[in-house]
This record gives sequence, C-alpha cells and structure tokens, in this order.
Amino acid sequence: MTYLGVTPKNPRRMGWVRLVALFVMLTVAFGLSREQQSQVEALVRGTVLYPFIELHRFSSELSQVSQRVDDLQGERDSLVVLLGRYWSLANQADLFRTQAGLESFQLGSVKPVEVYPGRPRVGDPNVFVLKGPSVAQSDFPAGVFTGRGLVGVARGPHGRGVRGEFWSHPDFRVSVVTEDGQVRGIVRASRPDGGQAVLILDGAPFQSNVRNGTLLVTTGIAGVYPPGVLVGTVRRVLDAEAGWMKSYIVEPSVRPEEASIVLIWERPKLSEESVPTAPVHSLDSSPTMRP
Repeated sequence: MTYLGVTPKNPRRMGWVRLVALFVMLTVAFGLSREQQSQVEALVRGTVLYPFIELHRFSSELSQVSQRVDDLQGERDSLVVLLGRYWSLANQADLFRTQAGLESFQLGSVKPVEVYPGRPRVGDPNVFVLKGPSVAQSDFPAGVFTGRGLVGVARGPHGRGVRGEFWSHPDFRVSVVTEDGQVRGIVRASRPDGGQAVLILDGAPFQSNVRNGTLLVTTGIAGVYPPGVLVGTVRRVLDAEAGWMKSYIVEPSVRPEEASIVLIWERPKLSEESVPTAPVHSLDSSPTMRP
C-alpha cells in the first residue's frame, strides 16, 4: 500500500546495502591488531550483547540451582533411610548391651565438612582434604559419607583440615553385610583392566548366593564407620576361589567426583564403665610359697 508523499523503499536495495556494510565491517575487523580486536570485542560484549550474555548466565545459574535442589532432595531422602537403618541397628545393639550388663549404646554424631579432592598430594584422585569447623579435633580414623552412601575414611589432621582417602584408594577396606543380614564380607577397591574404579566384595561363603542388585551396608565393626551406611550394590559374581569363597563386583553408591559436602562421623566416647577390663591380681593375693 502506498501513501501520498511517501516513497516506498526498495527491499532489494536495502539488502545490498546491509551486505556491503557487513563486508566493510569484516574487512576492517580483520585489519585490526589482536589488541584492537580484543578492545572491540569487549566493547560489543559490554554494550550490544550485554543483555543477551546476562540472560544466558541467569538461565545457566537457574539450571544449576534447580539441579542442586534436586540433588539435595535426593540426599535428604537418602539420609532419612540411613537414619532409620541406623536407629534399627542401634536399638538392637542397645538391647544386647543391656542383656550383657553394659551401659546404653551411644549413637555418636556427625559434622558437615567440605571435601577437596586431589589433596594433599596434587594429582592423586584417591585422596582428599576435609575442611570445616573443628574438623581436626575428631577421633581418627573416621568414616566419611553422604546421605547416598560411603565416601571414604579420614586418616588424620593436615594443617587446618583433615587428610583422607576415597574408597577408590588401594588400601581401602570396610566390613559390610547384605541388607538382609545373611552374608558378610570385606569390600575393597579394584580397577579391572585398568578402567574405572569399582568395589570388590571378598569373603562371601561359597554356598551363599548374593543376587544382583543386593545392597551392602557397613557393619560398624571396629568403630571406624557407623553401622548401616550404604556402600554399594552387587552387580555380578566375579569368581570363586578354591570352592571356599565367592567374590562379587559392587557398584559404589557414591563416586568420588560426586562428593562436595560430606559428613564425618564422631563416634561416641566410651566411659570407663563400658570398657571391659581384665582382672588384676596383686602380689599380695598370690599364694605364699612355704619352704
């Protein structure tokens, strides 16, 4: 539609004008030095592209926050399951201690700390450093875990933090039991064919049949790890040793690269009354030797 006194623009001519202008701008840009190109880039990013860059950054942060919320909700649900399992085992232990005439079982406590992988030896993916309030005052060794499962073990103080080892460390060992309590064994780290680290369940009786998908939890023996912490899921049978034992490949519940905020276990302090002591015989109570 045309109007009196208005000359319609030629769209083809405007297209050619834009193309020529763009070509000139590209020619000038390629003729600039590297420093001048950086200045122009910074100018464009700070003016024309700034709203789009901020929108992209906001969208990325929103996506990360949403993912973190989902992860926290999953860890919360896992912690509820872990707490229920732990309370059940603690009640059983409390019953046994009462029957044995010992004082009531203490649950202990946990401290939330931040984990830094690859330290104190830079480049070693099997070690870490924990940092948090009064973390160096813990009793070592101490179990380290999240709501999803076992992460590793804290070995001792390191500066203002604590050094430790992930479950992928060659020296890692933990006593486990199937969730139904039927089969016990020792879990260790392994790298079959030099690939990704997995866990191996050793010491299972040959006549036992641990099905794929069975959950393994800590027994709490030796007091390094609290009982009931999820270690991993049985994947398949590895081999049978001389007809006496079976070994199983176990998928770990937590990968080292997934750990950021973890819990370190503060095992309960035992009073002197709860620690059994051997009777002491003095010299005066010994029979007198007569000539």
